[in-house]
Amino acid sequence: MKKNDESGRNKGTESKPDGEAIVDSIMQLPADFEAKVRQLFEKVKQAEISFEQHLEHEKNKFHRLAALERNPALIYQRAAATMTPCGNGDLEQSLDPAEWQGAYGSLPLNAVNPFSSFTAGILGGPIGNANSHQTWVAAGTDPNVGIPTTAQGSAGAVRIGNNIPGCGCELLSKTFVVTPTSSTIIFWYAVVMQNPLGHDTTIQPFFWVRVTDAAGNIVPGAFDFGNGSDKLSADKTNPFFQTIVVGQEPIVYKDWSCAQIDLTTQIGNQVTVEFVTADCGACGHWGYAYIDSFCGDCKGSPTGDISYNCEASTHCGDGKVCFDYSLPTVKDPKGNITTGSVTITLDIYQNGVLLTQLTSPTLTGGSSYCFNVVPGSIPGINAALGGFDLTATGAFAMGGLNLGHIKVGSAPDGIEPGQNNDYQIACKTCAEIEQEQNKFLSKQCGHKVNLLPRISCRCPNSPRDKGDCHCDCVAVTLPEIKPCISVAWGDSRCDCMETDDVEVLCITVCNCYSNVTFNDLTIGQIRITDMAGNPVPVLPDGTPSVRVIPSGPICFGDIGPCKGKNKPDCVSRELVLYTRGAVGQEYRLSFEGVCFNVSHEFQSEECFVVTLCQD
Repeated sequence: MKKNDESGRNKGTESKPDGEAIVDSIMQLPADFEAKVRQLFEKVKQAEISFEQHLEHEKNKFHRLAALERNPALIYQRAAATMTPCGNGDLEQSLDPAEWQGAYGSLPLNAVNPFSSFTAGILGGPIGNANSHQTWVAAGTDPNVGIPTTAQGSAGAVRIGNNIPGCGCELLSKTFVVTPTSSTIIFWYAVVMQNPLGHDTTIQPFFWVRVTDAAGNIVPGAFDFGNGSDKLSADKTNPFFQTIVVGQEPIVYKDWSCAQIDLTTQIGNQVTVEFVTADCGACGHWGYAYIDSFCGDCKGSPTGDISYNCEASTHCGDGKVCFDYSLPTVKDPKGNITTGSVTITLDIYQNGVLLTQLTSPTLTGGSSYCFNVVPGSIPGINAALGGFDLTATGAFAMGGLNLGHIKVGSAPDGIEPGQNNDYQIACKTCAEIEQEQNKFLSKQCGHKVNLLPRISCRCPNSPRDKGDCHCDCVAVTLPEIKPCISVAWGDSRCDCMETDDVEVLCITVCNCYSNVTFNDLTIGQIRITDMAGNPVPVLPDGTPSVRVIPSGPICFGDIGPCKGKNKPDCVSRELVLYTRGAVGQEYRLSFEGVCFNVSHEFQSEECFVVTLCQD
């Protein structure tokens, strides 16, 4: 197992001591500085640190703020939107300053612009160094509570903060433009905080996930730890916190858990996600957090997970939409496991507009749930749109405590990108699918511009025609009834079939008769030979140097009579001509067993000349 990188230097970033990072020359302290600090310190009713510790903290704060006043460029500002939503999100090998920002400062925080007095910079180092603010760590073990330093299966993470008290506060942030694929972001976190006895909850150490828009306003509903807040404070009554006591001080910690940021209201807009840690407000207790797998998934999270089960779901008509889930679990010090619950809400959209919601019962067991879907009963459904979109939200709880939610699919596009494509209102019949594919192939093959010349299969030296299917549709005179078959290839008249090549040919079968339908037309076998009908040369490994794929059979179904003058009914199929080390010469392409029914079964054959250009 790798050891933590506690060298004081982040991989990919330069780390300097706090003073060196912000001050070129230490500014002289005012003559009465210590006296004023002592005067304020003596007013504190229950000081948690010594005056000497408090004085050192105030000196560092004075020098840091003085440096910011002399050089405002050092003040933390949200970056321009040059970062990618998920860049360096796995944190496997380093903390990339091109994808993340860092900052650090002191409590208290200003409510309007909380980080206006913070110094910008990513500074890493040992956990016992007060100047270690954002430190990349390898897989290892936390020295205070023994939890892993990375999420499950991960080789690297970032520790925000340290275990030195002193009213310290630090952050790691990412600024980016929200895209449909990044509108819900999963990340993993773990927290370790001292839990001071007798503290008001407002001054406890905390971990804060702050999501703001380009104007710096909090994005409503973007993040919730499950307690209705985006801030997680030290609280030993939280069932997901575990507690150990070191000396007289309890330490609470939350092992690795998964959470989700919901940015669906901000698609196309710039946002900033800030992960913030802080010591207690009385400066005598510390707190820090780990972040990993930004843009990951929640598989294996103790707070629960939900995912769309595509295989178990139907996708058209009256059917079902299914989801797999895992329930939240917590283990007490005796090893007893308590299981929570999840409630799943399914939202149905058309053209980005919510039509209805379906809600599961509160699920306290099992691992999957399916909603019955009847498209015709959905209020306001527009059948002409063909389909609709689905999103689902799993709301997890443990007892009376809300643990937050996980969303599957992002409105308005839903589970799959694109509108009205997650679930089809009606299932297509085989005939509709075949008609759709024939229409597609007719369009595809209509672009082919080169024709193979046609020859007599029995008389290779017979005159060649152009190989087209120009038809003067007339009534058939039995028994000479057979389809017209053409083979087209190439997207340009300059194309050339080469001796090492792969060409897609289009076989088009046309009915040039106005009063006959070819039923169940099939080409039984397709062969390519030299012009004399001999097999093509083989390669050293025994395979032919020229092949056609498939070699048959190819079914064309029914081909009806002409649709009008000079408008034969035609059906196309694709064929691959594969050459490898072939000899540049003319070859004969033979369609044998061209079988169809009129009132009797007929058989025909067609031969074309394939000319390969030498590479």
